[in-house]
Amino acid sequence: MNDKDYTQPLQALGFTEIEALIYGYLVENSPATGYRISHAIGKQPPNTYKAIVTLENKGAIIVEVGDKRLCRAVPPKELLNNLEQRFRQNSREANSALEALSRQSPDDGIYHLKTVDQVIQRGRAMLKRAQGIVLCDLFPGPFELLADSLSETAARGVLVACKVYNDEQIPGVKTCQLTEDKQALDIWPGQQISIIIDSEEYLLGLLTRDMTSVHEAVWSNSTFLSCIHHNNVASEILFTGIKSEHPALYDAFEEGFNHISLLKFHPSGLETLRQRYKSSPKTSLEDGAS
Repeated sequence: MNDKDYTQPLQALGFTEIEALIYGYLVENSPATGYRISHAIGKQPPNTYKAIVTLENKGAIIVEVGDKRLCRAVPPKELLNNLEQRFRQNSREANSALEALSRQSPDDGIYHLKTVDQVIQRGRAMLKRAQGIVLCDLFPGPFELLADSLSETAARGVLVACKVYNDEQIPGVKTCQLTEDKQALDIWPGQQISIIIDSEEYLLGLLTRDMTSVHEAVWSNSTFLSCIHHNNVASEILFTGIKSEHPALYDAFEEGFNHISLLKFHPSGLETLRQRYKSSPKTSLEDGAS
């Protein structure tokens, strides 16, 4: 087996290169002395002995009591289960410690996201934070990855409305399928993801068609821009519903979608924006929209 076949994944789990080499060697050659290990992996004995102590402390190997100090690898499945449990415990402790820190105030910045995992995880986190309304425009790839989070958000009583490009249905989620779905999927140069929650945050992304990389993606908690994007996606959903060739969807338009616009739903982000700029309690524009 090539060293890279196992050393790189182990290093990603927190092992140093020499620790990964030692563990991999012992998986195939246990038990072995430190000197034999050092010779086999091509590392100096002092560095090897130091790494053996570290691996023992990590629970990756066990060392025989006695003069020979024979080393034996903990079975890989047992090691990985231990590492997973330790990671979960450390994650819980880190989350508690970080939650105790004072929260940063919104900075209205626009931030680039560079990987598909970043985009999808940010979308899931946003859906978890949503309190009143979520508007989405999701191509099939992002929709599939976010389906569970959309369902969970709707189950909490949040209004979730989504423009989609296949005949996709999720209990509790109001989906509106674009009539020209095949044309849109063919012309648009990738998989689109747009999510706005409560007019407080938005996520816009264009992923490659195979969902392996990001063309462009941005996130912001600017309430001004989130309000603008709320209305943009709401308009897309409403226009799609009006044009729909599906009679059942068109019949449900008034009941399901007609109150998702910014001024009719009045999400929390709009109120934040009004308070920031000292908007009067009632405007003629709102009177006309009610």
